[in-house]
Amino acid sequence: MPKTTSTTSKPSNKKTSQADTKETTPKKSMIAPNESVKITLEWSSVEPVYQKTLKHFAKDVKAEGFRVGKAPAAIVEAKVGFEKIADHVLQELLPAAYEAAASKAPKKPITHPEFNPIALDKGKNWQLEAFFSIMPEVKLGDYKKIVKAAQKTAALFIKNRNQEIAKEAEAHAKGEHKHEDGHDHAHTHEPLGEQEIKEIKLQHIFKGLVDAFAPSIGELMLRQETQSEYERLLTQLKQYQITIEDYMARRQIDIEQLSQELAGTVLSRLQLDFIMAAISQAEKLEVSEAEVKDEVDKVTNLKMRQDLEKNQNYLNQIKANLLQKKTLDLLLAL
Repeated sequence: MPKTTSTTSKPSNKKTSQADTKETTPKKSMIAPNESVKITLEWSSVEPVYQKTLKHFAKDVKAEGFRVGKAPAAIVEAKVGFEKIADHVLQELLPAAYEAAASKAPKKPITHPEFNPIALDKGKNWQLEAFFSIMPEVKLGDYKKIVKAAQKTAALFIKNRNQEIAKEAEAHAKGEHKHEDGHDHAHTHEPLGEQEIKEIKLQHIFKGLVDAFAPSIGELMLRQETQSEYERLLTQLKQYQITIEDYMARRQIDIEQLSQELAGTVLSRLQLDFIMAAISQAEKLEVSEAEVKDEVDKVTNLKMRQDLEKNQNYLNQIKANLLQKKTLDLLLAL
């Protein structure tokens, strides 16, 4: 599964025919098309960066009849290649140009962009198109009704499971005290614990919310997040000294099936994340600076705590975690 973000990659916006839509596409697509903005780089701005880049590459170019670093620009271009030179120029100019174009766009991006070159000709203005995903629209409706229904379903599931456990315990008490290993396993026949019950309730609530209000997720966001999920899987497997090929062989799946599986998992997670954010916003849930400080103060190592107090990413993560907890507590209390 190769990476999906580069200055020259073009995202897929394949359109389905009307006949295909009737047969294979549900009424509401779970994948939203990418948004885009056009970017024009004036040649007067490109040329000095282009010349600077040429000089940079010329330092290592060897050409017959010239000392290293002294080859003419035309020879440097021929040996290095226009595409590589242009890519370096774009890496320098695009960030600011994209930020300026995106700031004027009616819909604001929430992903890193992908760029599709339209025209990159020497002596002329360069034109590109930047693709990105936007914040999905979540129409909550009567979400409390959905949550309460999910709570009832969860309660029935918990009741049935506890009945099954009681029957297992009764059978155990009638003489099945010892297993083949000679040990007593009666402790495995206890009713569901508080944490288990909470998890079951949340799983039913999550499913109910996603089924009812699933927002469409931007194609680029889904692709980028799936790539990140794939890379996390690789890291986990590496810790156990397992290759991705061995992993797929053991599960009897190929790379396409794995990609679809990861994309499905990521899609559900993103949908739930945005639904939860919409609920916390609708209920005006907030996390105060004092609450964040209380969490940081739980770090006993003074030096580490002082470092964390200056780490804005860490503070933002604490704030997000506390907001999520408040939202979960709200849902469980309905």
